Amino acid sequence: MYQKKIREDNEKKVFHYIYQKQENFSIVDISNNLNISFPTIKTILNKFLEKKYIKEEIKIGSGTGRKAQYYSLNKNFVYSIGISIHFKKIKVILGNERGEILKELTIKDYFFKDNLIEKVDEILEDFLLEIKKEIKQKIIGIGISIPGIVDKKTNTIEITSLLRIPLNKVYDLSKKYNKKILIDNEGNMCAISEKFLGIGKDFSRFIILNIEDTLNMSTFLEENEYGNFSFKASRVNHMSINFQGIKCDCGNRGCWGKYTSESVLLENFQKINPNILKLKDIFKNNFLDNKNNFDIFDNYLEHLAIGIKNIIFLYNPEKIIISGNLSLYKDKFKNNLLNKIYHKNIFFKGKETIEFSNLGEKSVYLGAIMLPIIDELF
Repeated sequence: MYQKKIREDNEKKVFHYIYQKQENFSIVDISNNLNISFPTIKTILNKFLEKKYIKEEIKIGSGTGRKAQYYSLNKNFVYSIGISIHFKKIKVILGNERGEILKELTIKDYFFKDNLIEKVDEILEDFLLEIKKEIKQKIIGIGISIPGIVDKKTNTIEITSLLRIPLNKVYDLSKKYNKKILIDNEGNMCAISEKFLGIGKDFSRFIILNIEDTLNMSTFLEENEYGNFSFKASRVNHMSINFQGIKCDCGNRGCWGKYTSESVLLENFQKINPNILKLKDIFKNNFLDNKNNFDIFDNYLEHLAIGIKNIIFLYNPEKIIISGNLSLYKDKFKNNLLNKIYHKNIFFKGKETIEFSNLGEKSVYLGAIMLPIIDELF
């Protein structure tokens, strides 16, 4: 479990407030909302001005009285690099404190090998060569997203059940670039991007279910108004939904991911139509109006609904946010999926529990960008 505990100091509280507000905040606003004295807020904002975290806006007021000074969060006051590792590609992204992407690189290959971190090193080295010096100086850290887990007790990065890499390799990489490097499960990355950049900002607790090459899930909990939060990834990819089902690479049968990952969905359609290469091919030109095509997708939704039902029974969540490319096409299947989940249900909550992300595949690598920023500044 990743657990972020902000220091009990006023700077962290103030920064959390102004990051959420972004613009048009005054000393009085912050003082009233955080119950911190006016002189203390003024001192903190002066420090943020020196660091160029914030900037002064036009003073607002009427008549001959003293006008109030307003501030806004500066743009591009800090940068971060996100690296998203997938089954057949690595994506490297340079972004700012708002998750805006300034530069990106995608390399397609099979990367799930013992030399994975060495390949990341090569790609990162080339990527940094093309970044201006003044931007490099503001890079606060590097976030790496993986489809597996990081086990600090055994000092191991487990990409798959057959591929385990020493965590020390990441520490060596951190020393080489003199940057903080944080590595975590892609489900946790989605939780971060959803909370700070997506619809999750409206919820203090939620479950994120990310559907990509593998299924990843993370539970997010915001503990208080000052930014204390924790999240924990769960390996739902290997949750069994049919003990006599399809054999999985892990050795068990009926693992949920063997029925509901994005790659499995595409493979099922490619058996009857090799021209289906991306999700958008499934949802364009009335493709699903064909009965055979509809039946394949409907069967996919049946299996997706089974797993989501299990999650609801286990966690009774406030919200489940479904992310990944599939979420971008929610208008094509949302009602059908919800009907399957809630048919004859005995849940405490209704269909409003299920939400769909608007970030698409960006959810993972935006989280990779934001993780070092949040870890350092919040």
